[in-house]
Amino acid sequence: RSAFESSMMQTSLQGLAGLQVSRLIVGVFSDHDREQDFERGLLDGLCQVQMEEFVLICLGDFEDDTDTLFDCVGNVSTIRLVDLGLEQISQAPVGSKVKQLECKKCSFDDVPAMKLSLFKELRVLRITKNRSLKTFEQKFEGLSNLEVIDLSENRLTFSRCCSPQFRNCPNLKHLNLSFNSYIRLTGDFNNVENLLYLDFQHTTLFGPGSYPVFLS
Repeated sequence: RSAFESSMMQTSLQGLAGLQVSRLIVGVFSDHDREQDFERGLLDGLCQVQMEEFVLICLGDFEDDTDTLFDCVGNVSTIRLVDLGLEQISQAPVGSKVKQLECKKCSFDDVPAMKLSLFKELRVLRITKNRSLKTFEQKFEGLSNLEVIDLSENRLTFSRCCSPQFRNCPNLKHLNLSFNSYIRLTGDFNNVENLLYLDFQHTTLFGPGSYPVFLS
């Protein structure tokens, strides 16, 4: 973090070719000026790096076309994107092996479920502390390995929770929707019938009390 001049980060990362490491953290410290924006090809030097976990932290704005974000880290099992000016999630590379993905303090306004559904190996997904994240209109589909979704500490407001948002996600066991705004429950949990843990702490709920939404 903060190891390179902003104009030299792309070139400097190419010097890591051949590295084998458990975790690589790239970015700046939060109290530094964020002169480094994410631009196409910034992480190209990481294609020759073997790592188990990749953390990208505290960068500035992202170009409109950010679809190179995962080009060289698609085979990493754990990816954390922290405190970034990321408004849209990038396209998953073909054959992605990402099993855990965290997006913390990013700039989403809608849960990017469609693009995230292309990460077929995904088991744990955390999207937290996104102040601009208010809607959940897209649907997760075909994530047969997904077990944990944490959408806590956002500002989500949506209805028809919780079955329609998760199609063909049969192994989902842990769903955290705490510390959000307003959620309307329907009592339909057919698509998430294997849930073991459901958290609505500090979220205003509509439905409970008027009819038995937790009957199932």
